[in-house]
Amino acid sequence: MSGMCGIIRFDGGPVSRTELERMVSRAKHRGPDGVHYHCVGSVGIACLSLDITSDGSGACRPIVDPARRLVFAADARLDNRAECLEGKPVSRTDKTTDAELMLGTLLRHGELGPGRLIGDFAYALWDEGRCELRLARDAMGMRSLYYRVEPKRVLFATEVTQILAAEKVPRKLNEQTVAWYLAGMQVPQGSVFYEGIEEVKSAEEVVITVHGRIHRRAYWRPDPSNRIRYRDEREYADQLREILLEAVRSRLRVRSPVGVSLSGGMDSATIASIAGWLGEQEEHIPAMRAYSWAFSDFPECDERENIYRITDRYQIPTHEIPAEETYPLVDETAYVPHEDDPFTTMFQTFLIRGLTAAKADRAVEMFYGFRGDMMCGGSVNDVPGMLRAGLFADARVELARLSRLSSLSKASTLSRYVLRPVVEDVFPRGFVVSGQLASQRLRSLVGGGGVEKRCTIRCGPALRAEEHVRESFLRRTALPASDPVTLAAQTWPGAASRQRYIHIFSPLVMRGVMHSERLCAGYGMGSADPWSDRRIAEFMLACPQHWIGRATDVKRLPRHAMEGIMPSAAINAAQKVSPGPLYLHALREKSYKAVVDLMTNSRCADLGYIDEDALRVRFDQFVKGEVPAFDLWSTLSLEIWLRRYWT
Repeated sequence: MSGMCGIIRFDGGPVSRTELERMVSRAKHRGPDGVHYHCVGSVGIACLSLDITSDGSGACRPIVDPARRLVFAADARLDNRAECLEGKPVSRTDKTTDAELMLGTLLRHGELGPGRLIGDFAYALWDEGRCELRLARDAMGMRSLYYRVEPKRVLFATEVTQILAAEKVPRKLNEQTVAWYLAGMQVPQGSVFYEGIEEVKSAEEVVITVHGRIHRRAYWRPDPSNRIRYRDEREYADQLREILLEAVRSRLRVRSPVGVSLSGGMDSATIASIAGWLGEQEEHIPAMRAYSWAFSDFPECDERENIYRITDRYQIPTHEIPAEETYPLVDETAYVPHEDDPFTTMFQTFLIRGLTAAKADRAVEMFYGFRGDMMCGGSVNDVPGMLRAGLFADARVELARLSRLSSLSKASTLSRYVLRPVVEDVFPRGFVVSGQLASQRLRSLVGGGGVEKRCTIRCGPALRAEEHVRESFLRRTALPASDPVTLAAQTWPGAASRQRYIHIFSPLVMRGVMHSERLCAGYGMGSADPWSDRRIAEFMLACPQHWIGRATDVKRLPRHAMEGIMPSAAINAAQKVSPGPLYLHALREKSYKAVVDLMTNSRCADLGYIDEDALRVRFDQFVKGEVPAFDLWSTLSLEIWLRRYWT
C-alpha cells in the first residue's frame, strides 16, 4: 500500500533532498495520493501515500511533534482504533489518521505501546531528544520495512530497492539467503538477498542510536501458556466466528468496491461470505467483486459450482479467468521479479489477471485467504489430544483414516501419530533433534559412498534442497541445523501445537503475503488477508488442535463457525483443490522451451549454486514420467531474478 523511506545522519550533516527523491522514485507507485517530505537538517523522511480508506484515516504523511522533538511515519491500517482512543467511540467522520492514533499509543505506553497496536503496519519514529530511531512491523508481518546502518548514517525504507537507490550503497549478493531460498524457499525473517541490508522482523522493534548501536526486541509473542478450554465444541466455533467477523470488518473500512480472489475452498469463501453477510446486516461496507479461476481442460480443478453457491447467495459479480490462459511461464511478462527478491508464485499469471480485472473495475483492495490453510488446515494431527479429552471412539476413527491416507500399517500409524508425539513431549527437544541427526548420519554412512559422501551429509534445512543444488554451495553458506521458526515452536507444549505454530509462522507464507502486498501496490491497490490476523493466530494456538481440524473432518472448526453465514451446500462441498495439474502440464508442454532456456547457460550454475547437468537430467526424467514432480520453481524463479538483476 503506502510506503516510506528515510535517512538519518549521525554526523549532523544535512540530508540531501535529492537523495531522498531518488529513494522515493524507486517506489513511486506507492504514492498516488501524494509524496510528503520532512527534510530538516540531518533528518530526511518521505511518505508515499496510497489511502484507500473511506474516511481518509489511512493517509501516510510525516507527523512532526516539535515540543517532543519527534518525527513519525507509518504505513498502517489500525484495527483497534477505539482502544487507541482510550475507549472513546470512533465516528465514521473521524479524520484522525491511523498513524496519529499509533503515535499517541506509543507515547502513552512506552515499550508496551507496539504490542497494543493491532493491524497491519510498519513505522519509523525519530526521537531527537534521545538521538535514536525506532523501526517496527506488525505482528503477522503484513507490511515490510528494511534498514541499513553505516558509520555516518542509517537508511530505512519499505522496499530494499529504495535503499539501493541511495548514494554509495553497495550491491552484494547474500549467498546464505540464496541457500535458504533453494532449500524450499523457506527464507527466514531477517534474511535479505543483499548483504549489509537488514529486515525488521514481524513483531519486532529495532532501536538504532546515533552511535550506530542496534537493539532488537520482540514486542509480542503468542503465549504458550494461554489455553482455551470450553465444555462445548460450539463455544470454540462461536468465538472463532466473532474473531473472523471482526477481522473482515476491519479490512472493509475502505472505499467501494473491493475484490476477492475467490476459490471454492473454505478460506476465501469465508471472506466472501462474511462480507456478504455483513452487508445484509446493513453494516456500511463496500461492494465486493469476485475474481476466480475457470478450468476447462482440467475439470478436476474446477471449483465454479461451489464459487457460485456463494456469489449467487450474496449477489457478488464474478469475473472468470480462464485457467488455460494462465499457464506458468507462457506469459513471461507476468514473471518479471521485483528487485528486492526472486520470490514469485508459479501461478503469477492468475494473480496478474485478477489484479488487472480488479483495477478495471476500480477496486481499491484485493482480499486473499493465504493464511487460512496455515491457521486451520495443514498436516496438524492431534490424536493424543483426543485421547486426553476422552474421545476414544473419535481417536480410533481418526487413526484408521490416517492409516489409509499415509498407507501405513496400524502399528506404524500408532507409532507416528501417537507414540512419537508423546515421546517428543516427554524428552527435551534437543535430545530428540540430536537423535534424528544421528539417525540421518547413520543412514548415510550405511549407504556407503566413501569419505567424500560422509563429509557432505545434509541435515536440517539443507535437507529440503533438491539434489541438483551443489553440496559445495550448501557447505560454504553454512545453513544452521534448524530454522528459527522450528526452534521458536519448541517452547509450545504438545506436538500438535508446535506444528500449528510452524504452520502459522511459515517463512514461505510470510514471503507470500509480502509479495501480494507489493504486487497489489503496483496496481494502486491494497492487499488484505483476514486470516493473517494476530487475534486469529492467538486463538488457534490456544485451542485444542483436535477441534480445529482432523483427517476425518478437514477444517472442522471454521466449517462450524460459518454455519448460518456461508450457504450449507458450500460448507459441505468446500475442499482443498490444487491447481497443480496446470503447473505440471506447463512444465512438460506449454512452457517446456522456456524452462529449458532457463536451465541452459544458467546463472545459478555460473555462480556455483546448482549442477546444471544434474538438473537437466532430472527434468528430462520428469518430462518422460520417470520421476515424480520435484521442487523446480525455486531454481527457475531464482534464475529469472539473477538474469534480470545480476548479469
